[in-house]
Amino acid sequence: MIMLEQISLQGILNMLHILMVTIFFLYGQKIQLTITLRRLGGMVLRLERMRDEGRYKTVETLSQFNNDKQTIEKRVDRLLNFFIISPVSLDPKGIIRKIEHQINNYDDVLKQEVVSLSPAADKNQVNTMSNLLEVSSALDMMHRIARHFYISGKNKGNILAITQLQIFLPMILDAAEAYHSALNAFCKGLTIGDGFGPLVASNLMKGNNPIEIAKDTVFGNVSIKGRKALVVKAKGPGGNVGKPGEAIKKLVESNKNISLIITVDAALKFEGEDSGEIAEGTGAAIGGPGVERYKIEGVATEHNIPLEAVIVKMSQKDAISEIKPQITEAVEKVIDRITRIIEQRTRKSDTVVIAGIGNTLGIT
Repeated sequence: MIMLEQISLQGILNMLHILMVTIFFLYGQKIQLTITLRRLGGMVLRLERMRDEGRYKTVETLSQFNNDKQTIEKRVDRLLNFFIISPVSLDPKGIIRKIEHQINNYDDVLKQEVVSLSPAADKNQVNTMSNLLEVSSALDMMHRIARHFYISGKNKGNILAITQLQIFLPMILDAAEAYHSALNAFCKGLTIGDGFGPLVASNLMKGNNPIEIAKDTVFGNVSIKGRKALVVKAKGPGGNVGKPGEAIKKLVESNKNISLIITVDAALKFEGEDSGEIAEGTGAAIGGPGVERYKIEGVATEHNIPLEAVIVKMSQKDAISEIKPQITEAVEKVIDRITRIIEQRTRKSDTVVIAGIGNTLGIT
């Protein structure tokens, strides 16, 4: 009797094993797809919540200057979809001027829209709210991209599309979380990590009355170790990156004895590196589409002026959220490095240009 029960139990277990193997063999891919889609759906939902919060904070900030909230909501929804089309690059001649024209046009239209929605806001507030609108627009675009691939893969059961989304969605989510963390800083006008360059320039220009030399860009004249230093930064305290390339070009053309150009900027760190680490190099330390860097490199090459760069490393999240103490602490260290570079690379009575590159939000 016991032997029969053991045989019967063993037979049941064998049947269950065969059944499970058969199910996984026939439906394994669908089961895996369902589990993956559920996890990816949760990520897309997180992106949607961040997008909604960005929209809400943008509307609330603009509403401080305009009581017509319904109009603001409609215009914000329209502006979140506002885009810029890159110029044709089949013939590369003149491409930089085309890109610059498109960027200037985009910025002007965006700021005009903000002014029309908040006529009582001053220029600094308009610049900051334009930045906030761009952050919200980026969150909206990331959500749209993720949702598109998620729905496409789900509706068609396309395992390849789902696999691609499984690879890229965590990276999109990381970028979205970085932009989401920036909302608070732009709503309150707080200095962000990307403002490290302007913060260094502002410290160098203390006690100086800066002069506007290019659109939304100022410079101050200071003395460093017997050298004349022309310090450039974007005009604050509103959210603004200015035109540092144009400013440096004008300074070089009006001061024929410039012997060195130093750019200071924030840079993305590698995983494993600490935020606030400092590095030196050559070239123009400036990000973006390349228009301003092109101008700096062009005028430096034309006048045979060496280009030196000092960067402070940080994550993408650190760069666009409120500046961290360890990054602020690096300001004096960078100034010391700039002083050493000037002493080593130039002679007394020489003129140097120091450009603090980045968003000058919260920095005068």
